[in-house]
Amino acid sequence: MSAQAESDRLRLEAGTIMTRYQQVQEALEQARSEDGDHWDTGTLTITLDTPQGDPIDITLDLEEDPAANAQSRYERAKELEAERERREQIVGQLAPLPADPVAYLICYHLDTVEGNYPRSMAGHLDADRAHVEELCEEMERAGLLERVESGTVKQRNVKAKAADEVRQHHTYYRLSREGDHLLRFLDDADGQVNVLRHLPDGHTLVERLARGGPDYPRMSARDLEMEFEYVRHLYRALRQVGLVMKYEGSTIKGTERSLKPKTETHRKHTYYVTTDRGDEVRRRVDESAK
Repeated sequence: MSAQAESDRLRLEAGTIMTRYQQVQEALEQARSEDGDHWDTGTLTITLDTPQGDPIDITLDLEEDPAANAQSRYERAKELEAERERREQIVGQLAPLPADPVAYLICYHLDTVEGNYPRSMAGHLDADRAHVEELCEEMERAGLLERVESGTVKQRNVKAKAADEVRQHHTYYRLSREGDHLLRFLDDADGQVNVLRHLPDGHTLVERLARGGPDYPRMSARDLEMEFEYVRHLYRALRQVGLVMKYEGSTIKGTERSLKPKTETHRKHTYYVTTDRGDEVRRRVDESAK
């Protein structure tokens, strides 16, 4: 079921519940007074007539009243519609790319080595192997990656391998023409604007750096209550796109950093700051949201 169809269905269910409020209330009260399988699932499925008179099966939360059952559907429908609207704002070239920083890193890695297999990529990117395999398969289906022909892989075509040639014992991937075009798109300011729409948490990090100064992944993850590995990959992806860069100084002055004010901070971590392009792109995204 598409997001639009699911949203329409949820709104229809919510409207039906409110239209048949008394009938729903009586069904819930009766179910609560009887034994049955509904206590195992905590739900009750009933058939109601929609406002248009068509029968529809609706699964209710046994513990909630009719209004709460309807409201949960309205809220979920709004979430789906907001997500669909966000995706529609993304220029078509980014839409096929999974909204995952590791997917970005895979594309840039394959652009460099021209071909590799998931286990090796996971090692290069310090990412989970199963996750990399899943993303490669998804990006292949989306047309961004293609499999390297079976047989012998020449060293000149696959730079990640040290031998002059290797027999393929793995599934090798490389960027397709569409994948190459996508990376070219990411070099452009319009493409980078859409990165921050495609990766909302990326916008959060860029905003954090712009307002608070240099920061490192572990502190960002802690303060924003995100997974450390996810934040680490997100910073790396934003760096590849050109929106952030590593802070090069050995000491961070207090005037540069308001996130954790000190007279100065001696670096023990990899700190990131926004690039000029990152600041420009962030402002464009913020202005378009007003």
